[in-house]
Amino acid sequence: MIKTKELKLYIEDTDNFKMKVKEELKAIDTGKAKKLKEDSISFQSLDQLRKFLTAKRLELLRVIRHKKPGSIYELAKLVNRTPENVNTDIKLLKKLGFVEIEKVKDIRTRIVPEVNYNKMTLEIAV
Repeated sequence: MIKTKELKLYIEDTDNFKMKVKEELKAIDTGKAKKLKEDSISFQSLDQLRKFLTAKRLELLRVIRHKKPGSIYELAKLVNRTPENVNTDIKLLKKLGFVEIEKVKDIRTRIVPEVNYNKMTLEIAV
C-alpha cells in the first residue's frame, strides 16, 4: 500500500497563520513536538490562491510527480512550453514550497524539480 503524503493549503488571514506557527514553534521549543505537524502553505484569500495556482502550474506539478523529468528542459518538452517560461514557474513554485529542486552536475548543471507529495487538500476558514 502506498502511503499518501499530503500538502495542505489554507485560506486564512495573517493573524490566524501567525498564531498557528507560533503555537507549533512553542511546542518545538518545549520539546512537545519534534517537527511541524504538517506540510502546509497558507494564502490570504481564494483569489490569491487562484492567481498563484494556475492550470499551467498545476500541470507542471502533475507532470513532475508522475513523469519525474530529469531537467527543466525535459519538463518543458513534456508540457510543450519554453524552458524559460517553465523555469520561471518552477522558481515561483519553489519559493512557495510546492516543489523542491536538486542541482545535478553532469557535463553541466541540471536543475531537477521534485514534488514530494501526491495530494493537496484545501481548507477554508469560514
